[in-house]
Amino acid sequence: MHYAVSPLKKRLHIPQNARKFTPFFNCTLGLVFLLMSGVLWANGSNSQQKVTVLFTNDVHGGIVPTKAEFLNPEFPPYLGGGGSAVTIINEVRSQAEKAGTAVLLLDAGDVYQGTLVGTKSKGQAVIEYMNMAGYDAVTVGNHEFDLGKEVFMAMVDASQFPWVACNIYDKETGDHWEYVKPSVIVEKAGLKIGIIGAATVGTQAMSFPENIRGLEFRNEIVEVQKEVDRIRDRVDLVMVLAHIGLSYDREEGYRELRERSKEEAIEKGRVSGMELAHYVNGIDVMLSGHIHRGYDQPWVDPKTHTICLQNYGNGGNLGWLDLEVDRATRTIAGYSTPADESTLLLLTQDQFWPDSTVDAFLKKQQEVYEAGFREVLGTTQTALTRSSIGEGTMNNFITDILRQRAQADAAFMNYGGLRADLRAGPLTREDVFKVLPFGNEIVAFQCSGKFLKMIIEAKLYGSARGMTTSGMEIVFNPNLPTGQRVVSLTVNGEPLDPEKTYRVATNDYLMEGNSGLMLLRRIPENMVVRTGIRLADAVAEYIQDNSPFSVAIDGRWKRDESAQPSAEWLEKFGQ
Repeated sequence: MHYAVSPLKKRLHIPQNARKFTPFFNCTLGLVFLLMSGVLWANGSNSQQKVTVLFTNDVHGGIVPTKAEFLNPEFPPYLGGGGSAVTIINEVRSQAEKAGTAVLLLDAGDVYQGTLVGTKSKGQAVIEYMNMAGYDAVTVGNHEFDLGKEVFMAMVDASQFPWVACNIYDKETGDHWEYVKPSVIVEKAGLKIGIIGAATVGTQAMSFPENIRGLEFRNEIVEVQKEVDRIRDRVDLVMVLAHIGLSYDREEGYRELRERSKEEAIEKGRVSGMELAHYVNGIDVMLSGHIHRGYDQPWVDPKTHTICLQNYGNGGNLGWLDLEVDRATRTIAGYSTPADESTLLLLTQDQFWPDSTVDAFLKKQQEVYEAGFREVLGTTQTALTRSSIGEGTMNNFITDILRQRAQADAAFMNYGGLRADLRAGPLTREDVFKVLPFGNEIVAFQCSGKFLKMIIEAKLYGSARGMTTSGMEIVFNPNLPTGQRVVSLTVNGEPLDPEKTYRVATNDYLMEGNSGLMLLRRIPENMVVRTGIRLADAVAEYIQDNSPFSVAIDGRWKRDESAQPSAEWLEKFGQ
């Protein structure tokens, strides 16, 4: 995980009780904010209105202070979390009130699942924090349903802000789901601003069926356009909160977008944030989430001129963009960033000292929900790092434990099931939770070698990048036709036999057909063993029993763009 580190252009007055050091303003970055002078904050003319947009996405419960090991693994500075964010938010609002300008605080989904405070409180601690921060609107992320629909409904009930998602419907009635609004209209500094939400259709493939029972997630392009058309004439500005990621690479993403028509984008079922901004007319600003990839500068669609923003994940940054809105024409006349090269502010604690009220609240939550999780379980001699394109020491470590605990011939997991890297050294229960926060259980099943190859091919379909594996050595060529990309596969050193029955381990999330593995639902229940063992518990026990330990990269997952299947392989598995 990476974060943007951007110094502020100007200075902002900070109340004395928010200062950690004196002299306060003598640090290079210091505890400095923007000094928005009357000239800077005043509207340029009677027809223009400044609107400050503060935004987050994919917070995943990251509201408590954390160490920024990505900046300095040996001596990591602290990120102040929600306390530091509120220090900025409060001061921006104070200055804006004096100047008569508008401020919006928005979030693009996945607010609670991923930390002990977020998950163990069933999202309630995060909602209470968001109420304190004063969010104006939030959209629905796929992870909002991780603990079940009822848990999310309780979060909505506790929220002092609206949840918006125009494409979630009640299957029984055919109406919008009553727990979220398609959109809201808020009035700020005399401007009427429409805020539309959109959840990813992929939620249906990323959630346990029981957790979203009775809900239908409809196409994002179609539903957002309908809602824009419904409210456009009633507002001065239209904003969309989309839990739909912009591309990891903006140039590559736009190139891929241009290769498909609007009809093709709708037909393929799951759209990108770029496609949403490109094919929906009438959006002024879109805030995206879901992929944890921050955009330092806005991406502006060349056709619709929609300004698109996206933050990093886990609560390490606060996004900030200033808009200049022309009241007469209801258009955006321009925008600017508060930092020299970025819309994203890194919430380092020594620069943005946490708000005392929020900080006290968060410390109480940590006392309740983190108790007992600081216990040291053991030690790793190697850093445990993830890879989403091949092997990683974390990938191998977790999947090996999965296979061993299930006494299986082979095992696999989805890349997205591993949520954190860990450096070499002592490991605690909290570390295990950071990596495996979802509570997934170990499942084993029996299948033929032919079916096992089909599973691997399913995770190499289209642009899919694969999976974490154990007990297998796989060579694939991504340039070969879909369904024929695996050119070599051994299980425990022996060539895969299409007729042989293998015992294979995975987790219950994938066994339900999620993450593109619907074919797992074909396996008869009498061929499935649901162990009831939480994978996180198995990992904790392994660490306790085997420390100190090390993990190696052993070549089990190989991408080879020149590899071709042997004649024997073709004879066994066909073209």
